Amino acid sequence: MKRIIIDEKELRKVIRKKIMEQVSNGEQEEEQKPRCLSNNVISLDDIVGSVNDTHTYSPGVYKRQHGVNSMVDTLGILNNIRLFKDIKDGGSHLSYEMMNHLNQFRNKNYYDETTGNCHKAMDKVVELYKEHEHGTDLVKDIERVLKLQSREDELTPSVRAKEYLKQCLNLLKGK
Repeated sequence: MKRIIIDEKELRKVIRKKIMEQVSNGEQEEEQKPRCLSNNVISLDDIVGSVNDTHTYSPGVYKRQHGVNSMVDTLGILNNIRLFKDIKDGGSHLSYEMMNHLNQFRNKNYYDETTGNCHKAMDKVVELYKEHEHGTDLVKDIERVLKLQSREDELTPSVRAKEYLKQCLNLLKGK
């Protein structure tokens, strides 16, 4: 009778190969759903922000402070910065605030009470921005501000403001 001897290295190699085949076929890996835990959930009120919570950003410029409403105001000001002569920094402070505000939603979830499911907060931000009366698409609005060309007779967002906006795009895309 013939005896076959398999050493431990060969056995591990065969097992590892079989597991890799299963993973590549998608038998073991499933899409991981977001989990709503008390430390990673943001309420809908925090995502939307208050409608009446405005403050004076500069003389004649009023801006809401929190949520999607703040993002709509910020991008509206940056898109029309040539009209606001009091903003001397080219909108870099506004862009920085928006970047930090978006960063608060990163790695956070939102509990949808109607369906009982947990969703990514950033997806809800994009959805609510789209539904806002002055917002079209958050990514497209940021790209529109980035495309503004500087002219000698007009103020446009500064280079620093555009860098912060590029980081906002990275946050939205999940990078």
